Amino acid sequence: MKKYINILFWIIFAAYFIAVFGFINNKQKNALCTSINITYKDTILDKFISKQEILKIIDPENQKVLGKKLDEINVAELEKKISTQHFVKSAEVYKKINGELNVELYQRKPIIRIINKYGKSFYISENGVILPISKNFIPRLPIVTGNINFSPDFDTITNITNYKIINKDIKLLNDIFTLANFIKNNELWNAQIQQIYINNENEFEIIPLVGNQTIIIGNIEDFEEKFIKLETIYKNGFSVENINNYKEINLKYKNQVICVKK
Repeated sequence: MKKYINILFWIIFAAYFIAVFGFINNKQKNALCTSINITYKDTILDKFISKQEILKIIDPENQKVLGKKLDEINVAELEKKISTQHFVKSAEVYKKINGELNVELYQRKPIIRIINKYGKSFYISENGVILPISKNFIPRLPIVTGNINFSPDFDTITNITNYKIINKDIKLLNDIFTLANFIKNNELWNAQIQQIYINNENEFEIIPLVGNQTIIIGNIEDFEEKFIKLETIYKNGFSVENINNYKEINLKYKNQVICVKK
């Protein structure tokens, strides 16, 4: 008897579930889109891409989505369109039975600004994606100038770490990206380094915030060791009074530090 009661219970439960699911599904099919809600899920306070820009992507003809049946809205297609924007790292679009169309965004975060030798500016993100200059917000970042040939076209999303064939221009960008990540994650150098110059030999020269000397790093090889030497000089070699007596600190030679006085 108990066995039949259990079977009956599960039959009733399954019928109830099917009925409820059918009711909800039917209600959602007939529900109209009453609002579009855009939420930034990252921790970036200032927005590189605005809600208005996202709304234009979702509803380019204005008011064509609002009032439309939720069942007729292709969320996968919307996610694809939104994800073509350079500053969008990822997007999730979903519908609610109450008529809401929800968009959740994660933005890409730039870590370095580059001005190439033709005067064109762009960013590299923390994941290696080339980003245009935002119309909405200009972050305070280290700037790299000098002998940089690369000019992005922004027709597609480009990640410099994904190139299968590495020419000298892409290698230089990857070296800049490596150094930028190091600076971002180091409290001392994040505060001290404001500009990097690439000379004609593709060597890195740093212009610090404190002190008016040029710091020559050379190539990217063993750069962490070079910064350890530089930190030692700052902590033990220079005082606040004599740091500006030097016009150059050269770290590019292994096991050597060459300081040139003015």
